[in-house]
Amino acid sequence: MVILDRIKKGLPEFWEQATIVINQYHPDSAWGGVLRIKYLADMCWCLLRYGARPIDYVRFQFYKKRSSERRKYLTIYKYFRLLKKFGYKETNVYGKIAEYQTFKEYIKRDWMVLDNNTSLLELKHFIAKNEVVFAKPNHGDQGHGVIKLSINDMSMVEMLMQEAQNNSFVIEGVVKNDECISQINNTSLNTIRAYTLINKDGSTRILSIMLRVGKQGSHVDNWGSGGVGYNFDLNTGICVDYGRDKLNRPYTHHPDSNFQMIGFKLPKFEELKSFIVTLSQKTPNAKFVGWDIAITPNGFELIEMNCPGGHDFLQAFGHPFYHILKQEL
Repeated sequence: MVILDRIKKGLPEFWEQATIVINQYHPDSAWGGVLRIKYLADMCWCLLRYGARPIDYVRFQFYKKRSSERRKYLTIYKYFRLLKKFGYKETNVYGKIAEYQTFKEYIKRDWMVLDNNTSLLELKHFIAKNEVVFAKPNHGDQGHGVIKLSINDMSMVEMLMQEAQNNSFVIEGVVKNDECISQINNTSLNTIRAYTLINKDGSTRILSIMLRVGKQGSHVDNWGSGGVGYNFDLNTGICVDYGRDKLNRPYTHHPDSNFQMIGFKLPKFEELKSFIVTLSQKTPNAKFVGWDIAITPNGFELIEMNCPGGHDFLQAFGHPFYHILKQEL
């Protein structure tokens, strides 16, 4: 009954995702109606059998995969069933404020807390000192709610002060990419997304390392805000896959700058992996984490800890992880 309710409530998503498959992979077919029925029926089966929403079905290309491949993926409902094992409630770093306080030695940029105890004078002084700052909600994800401010944006500053009476924010200075990263897109901070798993023996396993690059004109690189992600080989640090956006469109080059990504190597890759392991061991109770890391002219800098790490971007490049997570958690 629960599954039938999910199908009924999700009918627009079923229809939308079936349309994406048809438009991308059968654009000239005269059998669009028949194909739609086929994909809709298969999506229903995948929801029942594998716990996959239609968006999982398209993102993980289930329409191309056999049962033996499909069952290896961490789908959305399998993800929900594993949440208690991820340990995110035991980390004491829930929210950006607690996170920044825990990892302050790995955060080089200026930052401050904005809440109902902060004065307007304090906020104005911080903005004037840094010229341009970003305000991040204490609880937020995928870049949503991030506000860019300068001392000239007084109406926005005053509005933010009003919002802070009920909600807390982190205000932080600008982080700049190293030239080798900014050349891909120079309007956004392009960050590494690394996924780690704490094994049963307490060791860290790096599951994957990606680079997220924003669209031209955007100041965030998040996948959910139009960015493109690129996957890197864990042994060589070289981009080995087509890039993907959230609509699963493939890219060999960045769509705006035309920078060729396949074959691009991340700098100081072994040092980057060591940095990732160090971060993960800081909070070993957080079993499954997605780390956002900037490569700056002064080295690596933690941007954000995402706990739990999420299931979609992790597996967007054809590498399933359900069997690994289930075994170690």
